[in-house]
Amino acid sequence: MLIVSFYSYKGGSGRSTTSWNTIQRLVNLLKPTAKEPFVIVDTDTESAGSTFLYNADEVFFRDNKYASVQKRMTTGDTNYDGSSGEEKEKFFRGMYPIGTFFGLKETEENTVLLIGANTDRTSNWGADVSGETKDSKNQMENFNNNITKASRKCGAKALFFDTPTGVQFLARRSVQESKIVVCCMRPTSQFREGTKKQLIDFIKYDIEKDEEGKRKYILTPTVICAEKEQKFTLNGIEYVYPNEAKKRIIREFGRENMHEDKKIDQAFKDNVILDMLEPTPAAIKQQYPESEDDESVFGIPEIRRFKWFEACLGKLSDHERTPNDEMGINRYEYLAQTILKYCER
Repeated sequence: MLIVSFYSYKGGSGRSTTSWNTIQRLVNLLKPTAKEPFVIVDTDTESAGSTFLYNADEVFFRDNKYASVQKRMTTGDTNYDGSSGEEKEKFFRGMYPIGTFFGLKETEENTVLLIGANTDRTSNWGADVSGETKDSKNQMENFNNNITKASRKCGAKALFFDTPTGVQFLARRSVQESKIVVCCMRPTSQFREGTKKQLIDFIKYDIEKDEEGKRKYILTPTVICAEKEQKFTLNGIEYVYPNEAKKRIIREFGRENMHEDKKIDQAFKDNVILDMLEPTPAAIKQQYPESEDDESVFGIPEIRRFKWFEACLGKLSDHERTPNDEMGINRYEYLAQTILKYCER
């Protein structure tokens, strides 16, 4: 089972939008079914980005219709070893179907499922999302048993975590459950510094727990300026954006600039993936030859329509889609293929 976390050190990186559009490309590549669905889990219980994005805030409010993340944390586990097909189907029926949000037909609605967050604090008080109470260990066992293990045992094709930001407890836990971590990062100095520090901390945890190599961290710069030759002056020196941003990211995340001990440096080199700094492969660009994509584009570029509202670009019709949107689709496709590339290793 493919297990991916979409993570960012700070808010405002477009993490939820990146997950939405990347999962849509993975839907095209992996073809989930009702018996082998994609499962999306919103572990950002404070702001519940995916829960709101998929119009599911009322669905999980007070767990009226479907069991939320918090509910699954506070409920004793169910052992799905040797479960019948009917029991497995019941497990998936306990999730909210959202396939049409990814451009699928209504008859395919159950191929993508959501475990959202309960946004009513008065009814989820028993869930420890901070990791600070005596119940934390038991609740994290429930989290693993009722979400990760159960999804695998019941035949889910993929499991995706839309995580909280920074060092929040459920952010760390989501990352620890995953095989691939997509690290979304705006190219600003705060994002770069914080993301690098957090990646080193993740690597240290992997080494300490003897899990080095278990996870790959795909560094994914986001909201990258797509305007060619945009210039700015800093301390009397003129720079050209986005070239300068790319240079700084490469320099600061370069293998020779970790300044940790040799083991950490080597683990960083082996497990932090910088493929998204590369231009879009020609085979992907063939789909939209009129897009704004060129050799200067890297990461996830700025999508102009996202300034006003979120969208799943792959759902747009031909007359709605702009060359800027097509560039975005190309980059999300490249990210999806990069995820599969490193998951299979």
